[in-house]
Amino acid sequence: MKPLVLAALVALAAGASHAQPAEPRLTPDRTTFKCQDGRDVTAEFASRDGAFVAIVDAGDGPHALPYRAPAPGPVKLTWSDGQRTLTWSPGVQIMWMDGAVHRMCGRGGHRH
Repeated sequence: MKPLVLAALVALAAGASHAQPAEPRLTPDRTTFKCQDGRDVTAEFASRDGAFVAIVDAGDGPHALPYRAPAPGPVKLTWSDGQRTLTWSPGVQIMWMDGAVHRMCGRGGHRH
C-alpha cells in the first residue's frame, strides 16, 4: 500500500464512527488483491455517512465493514462486522477472515 494511501486511511480513520452503510456497493475505485489460495479479494475504502468503512467482496457479495480502532503494537488497520474481518498490516498487505477462512493477499498479483 502506498504511503500516501496509508496516510489517507489513517486520517479518515481518526474521526470514524462504527456505523455501516445500508447497502454496500463497490465503485470503480476498488482495488483487487490476489490471495495465496488463487482467489481475489476486492476492497474499497471510503468515508460514508461519517463512518470509515471497507467495502469488501471475497466472492460472496460485498460486505460493509466498519473501521475498528487499532490494537497496541505494529501499525495495523482493521475493519470488522464481528463475523468478517479485513486487516492491513506491515508485511501482510491484506488478511481476510470469514469464519474459518483466512486468506493472505497482496496487490497486483503478488502472492504471499
